[in-house]
Amino acid sequence: MVLVLLVMLFLALVSVALWGYSRTVLTSAAADAARWAANADVPDEAATRRAGELLGDGVIGSTRPGLVCSTAAAGLVVAVTCTMPAPGVVTLLDGVLPDITVTGHAAREGLS
Repeated sequence: MVLVLLVMLFLALVSVALWGYSRTVLTSAAADAARWAANADVPDEAATRRAGELLGDGVIGSTRPGLVCSTAAAGLVVAVTCTMPAPGVVTLLDGVLPDITVTGHAAREGLS
């Protein structure tokens, strides 16, 4: 019985670590999507597709269907805000951790 509790504790710790890693990867993807959107006026769907491509095909990439990004431009700054569900190690722990929401910013480039 103690072994079951220890395994659940271990899986919970792995889930928290995976959540943190996923947040870091999504932050990088949102920043890169913002730099891409700053150079070529693209719609929200294209920024979402670009961020999804950067997530890869691993455990984090499995949340790609739930990825939603929006693009907002204010003057010379482009912001891409992405939200995705937290990936789970086991289905028992799915939905326990909150969704991941990050924002990447970039300066608009080009001649005016």
